[in-house]
Amino acid sequence: MILSAKIPRYWQVTPAQLHWVGLHLRYGRELLAEAALDSDVRTQVINSLGMLAAPARTRLVARLLEQGAVRDATDRVTPSEMYLIARSAAADRDPKSSCLLGELRHMSETAPKELNHAAISRAFGTPKPTLANSYEPELLNLRTFPTLMGYSSRIMAESWESNSLYWAALADELSVSPTQLNVRIPEWTRKLVEQIFASHLEDWPAVLKSLRFVGDDVRAAAAKAQASEQKAAALQ
Repeated sequence: MILSAKIPRYWQVTPAQLHWVGLHLRYGRELLAEAALDSDVRTQVINSLGMLAAPARTRLVARLLEQGAVRDATDRVTPSEMYLIARSAAADRDPKSSCLLGELRHMSETAPKELNHAAISRAFGTPKPTLANSYEPELLNLRTFPTLMGYSSRIMAESWESNSLYWAALADELSVSPTQLNVRIPEWTRKLVEQIFASHLEDWPAVLKSLRFVGDDVRAAAAKAQASEQKAAALQ
């Protein structure tokens, strides 16, 4: 987590790539909401989720969606899983079915070399010296590994791919430029680590909760700063 946050690698990232990731996470949330109402969409979403999530959590999300508890279901899906759900659906669904999907298709047709999975994987993936024998950032779309015999495992850490995707979507939402991520992401990651209150070694939901807490805190600070600027402008 710390290693992937400190690598200064966002100088070549474009605003379009940030927006691409942001749209995928937004589209993933839209699909989860739609899945609560449409059984066919729910089947597609659960099949995609099952590629990364443990069977027990997959069944829990499916049950929550059947009950219409979209917020509870969404809280149990990680950003990397949300990205995969959106990516899988984007390849099969009619672009007219969603404004977000239509925008994704238009963007990919406009800049295919810049906006594809390989480019996004290089831009927002994490180094995997143990799993891939390489420090090159990439997204492998793996299940979150357990620890080995109760001891900390680099494999578990390297299989966690949600942070960079979440930060990219947050930056897109707040109109943060890609170059600023070289400063912002280490700062946000430091706050994330400070906010983790795990009950055991494999308590990755605590990491996810902290990730979203920091995101909410950053949004609140940005909204407060914008309100202050607007008030100052009105007084001039």
